[in-house]
Amino acid sequence: MEPTLYQPHGDLARFVRYFWTFEWHRNDAGWPLRMFATGVSGILFQHHDGRPALGATAQGQPIATGGCPTSFVYGKRTQPARTFSKGPFSLTGVIFKPQGLSTLLNTRPIDLNDGSVELNEFSREKIGEQLLNARTHHERVARLSEFLRSRIDGSRPEDVVVAEGLRLVHQSIRTIRVPHLLKCLNVSERQFERRFIRSVGVSPHQYIRIVRFQEAVRLIKNDRFERLSDVAYDLHYADQSHFIKDVKAFSAYTPTEFVRTVRASIGLPCALIPAHTQSPSTRSRDLFDQLKPLPTIPSCGNSHAPTGSVVS
Repeated sequence: MEPTLYQPHGDLARFVRYFWTFEWHRNDAGWPLRMFATGVSGILFQHHDGRPALGATAQGQPIATGGCPTSFVYGKRTQPARTFSKGPFSLTGVIFKPQGLSTLLNTRPIDLNDGSVELNEFSREKIGEQLLNARTHHERVARLSEFLRSRIDGSRPEDVVVAEGLRLVHQSIRTIRVPHLLKCLNVSERQFERRFIRSVGVSPHQYIRIVRFQEAVRLIKNDRFERLSDVAYDLHYADQSHFIKDVKAFSAYTPTEFVRTVRASIGLPCALIPAHTQSPSTRSRDLFDQLKPLPTIPSCGNSHAPTGSVVS
């Protein structure tokens, strides 16, 4: 059970990495979805029989405040969080390229970090209702594609220096560091950080940390290494303690539980779904329960309409 990916076509590929869909058929209420830091932003449509399916408590009851609308735009996740399902659910999503929020949706990415806003804030045509009325995943992907294509003519140009920096980061994530980026781009640290935050939403240093952490998730998921120390070495962490620090900061797990969860979960672009719920003895070792309560995803309805959005 894995998400289905759809590639964007034509000019839309400048802004969108891919579309994706997923179906979860289990009736268990309160099934957890764990969000690690991902460093990506996108759009999510979630429902079951036309009603929101995510945003419940661990007991499967609706949360008291906030909650999830059926469709929303979310910013880059920089810290771990979790939510619970109310039962079965259907997901359709868009993953933007790093500058997609700022260029295609004409909004400041930093305003949506670890948050979200309803998709209809960006559409006079009430795209959220169109998604609810669509009958199939393919139709929803087509509606989202059409909606995003309609914004291309009014899109902003990407920052070419930031774009080259992003290319270098993803090309050499094991070894790249900010001083090397500055040397390659021939730009001052202050100027590059300002432009990077404006275009991407996080600092270059934080973005590199998150992308490198996500590469660790990929390596562990694919069973490339047996020991965490080998993962840390392959990704050129200064030492294992630095790697463990990032694991705890970006997943809220101890290293042992991090590996166990990644290997036993279904990976979605925005979350991990454990294949089995944890026993009480295992949960006692879960940092999600040892730390202060983490935010649910997303905190919709609490954000102001972003700059450049359309409010009817």
